[in-house]
Amino acid sequence: MANKQKDMRKVKQIFKLYSEGVSKRRISSRLGLSRNTFFKRGLSTKK
Repeated sequence: MANKQKDMRKVKQIFKLYSEGVSKRRISSRLGLSRNTFFKRGLSTKK
């Protein structure tokens, strides 16, 4: 259960940063995620 909460926090952070115009590369480095994680989580929107 705790793992799901951490995942949702990261997803929310991703959406927040992305809506502020932060690049996928910068978001992934800030949050310690692979850029491919965006595609796995359904965040494959194009800029």
